[in-house]
Amino acid sequence: MGTVLTARVLPGFVVGPLAGVIADRWDRKKTMVIADLIRAAIIFSLPFFPNLVYLLLASVALESLTLIWGPAKDASLPHFVKPSELTHANSLSLIGVYAPWPLASLVYASLSALGVFLGRTVPALEGLTENTEALALWVDSLTFVFSAVMVSTLAISMTLNRDGHLDLKQVRRDLVEGLGFVVKHKQVRPWMLGIAFTFTAAGAVFSLGIGFVEDVLGGGDRGFALLVGFLGTGMIVGLLAVGLLSKFIQKDVLFSSSILLTGAALIGLASMNSLNTAIPLASALGFFGGAAYSTAYSLMHENTTDELRGRTFSAAYTVIRIGTLIGLGIFPLIAGALGDNAIGSLEVPGSRATLWLAGLVAIGGGLVSMRAIGARSSQPTLVPAAERGSFIVFEGGEGAGKTTQMEALVKWLEARGEHVVTTREPGGTKIGDRIRDILLDPAAAEMDPRAEALLYAADRAQHVRDVILPALRAGKTVVSDRFIDSSLAYQGAARGLGVEEIYRISEWATGGILPDVVFYLNVDPETGLGRIAEEPDRIESERKEFHEKVSRGYLELAQRFSSRFVVVDASRSPSQVHACVLEVLSERNLGDVVPLSGGSRVIGRPGPLPR
Repeated sequence: MGTVLTARVLPGFVVGPLAGVIADRWDRKKTMVIADLIRAAIIFSLPFFPNLVYLLLASVALESLTLIWGPAKDASLPHFVKPSELTHANSLSLIGVYAPWPLASLVYASLSALGVFLGRTVPALEGLTENTEALALWVDSLTFVFSAVMVSTLAISMTLNRDGHLDLKQVRRDLVEGLGFVVKHKQVRPWMLGIAFTFTAAGAVFSLGIGFVEDVLGGGDRGFALLVGFLGTGMIVGLLAVGLLSKFIQKDVLFSSSILLTGAALIGLASMNSLNTAIPLASALGFFGGAAYSTAYSLMHENTTDELRGRTFSAAYTVIRIGTLIGLGIFPLIAGALGDNAIGSLEVPGSRATLWLAGLVAIGGGLVSMRAIGARSSQPTLVPAAERGSFIVFEGGEGAGKTTQMEALVKWLEARGEHVVTTREPGGTKIGDRIRDILLDPAAAEMDPRAEALLYAADRAQHVRDVILPALRAGKTVVSDRFIDSSLAYQGAARGLGVEEIYRISEWATGGILPDVVFYLNVDPETGLGRIAEEPDRIESERKEFHEKVSRGYLELAQRFSSRFVVVDASRSPSQVHACVLEVLSERNLGDVVPLSGGSRVIGRPGPLPR
């Protein structure tokens, strides 16, 4: 059993970091579907190869695929739910992992009995009589097939760094970049250390728990199962409660507090002398552990940009396994070295003293994680406060009709009682307006493309700080004429500076703020330019080829970032385009819109909606 468990843990050291690169660079949906199908095939094959070597190889393969599937799933989650729902979504995700365990035991026992019955009554299945676990394994494999089918029906946004081929140099760069982010980030680093310390302590619970319950608490053979049952129940309650708690306590404070209380509950549990008094503390241990676990996931989602999210969660998976492995291996040795002692009338066997030590380790993790609280103000806020407003952006080439559609949408929203802030880029602030004058001045025709890109980034940084972020935090709806995708299309694609390079500049300038939805008003560049009646500015004066590159750039962005992009045929009448905008908003539950007739020409799909 120890060998098999080791085989499940060891892939985390090698596959874990690579899994993050896969989640950040390759199609996440295909990654999850392929991983599910291969896992289904491996589990289905187990009854046909009943030997330890094959089981070990299968364990390594299953764990490796799980490490690949998990970061891809966790990195995709923010594309499916609003920021205010992330905490609840993470709690439900973790409940989906842990809550079915008791049910799975019952299903396994039932299927094993059914397998024996079928083996005795159906001649073609007589092999089930000797392999009672075979039927359960085959049904288990079907659950992975079901998962693959479900994932395949989802529209999961492509990652910024998506690539179609294996570039070992790029993989190495991605690994270094991901590791550097985790190590250097003033909040992610202490959170990772807090997770590591906590799971190291958890390793002590599972390595010493059985002996402690039997020898110290007098719980007998089934006492540990009973204790773990209450611990698991407490964890589920903690996972459910964290959404409510996060409304009153900031998440980083909640995370650190939960770890500290987890350590205290473990010390209290180890101080008990009977199973009856230990059960409430086991429930508390599970509650605080579940709250910390769910909050950690939410913090990672909210403070990590999409192109680094897979590697960040991969690092978390690896840290969890390393911590657990250390706890499983080290704490039993410590318990043996300490031996049985006494403090006055209190007996202190090695298991009790070591569990106390494990509790102190968890408390140490809580104290370390508190450093992130102090670093909070120095880090950019990637996602606004939980109850944030909506951020809607209109994009398009010159003369696409953005101003007309913005005015129509704003009037409609205000008529429904929405608090709306309208803005534009470049401009929108006093400093931004001065930058706008420089950028659009026809006399600045000799401006270097890099200087142009940096000026747009400077304008956007001021724009986010002064206008967008305060409005979102106040729960208002922000409607903007252009945002980050303009730079990606104009400077990244049309100027040839590279989409990824421009994205990184804008991400740094804005702290990672992205719109909830982007309406790209698609119109032929020649038609759009023909609508301009005033003297053309520096950008409008560019050659036709430049504007055609801009148009192609936008369409490519719409395909790559289908979770936020909607492509609307802007050659139609303004009323038809407006109806299309309201239709899409109703699908995305923004502004509590009532569905209207009329459709939009959407590249990919409007978002992560079922087929």
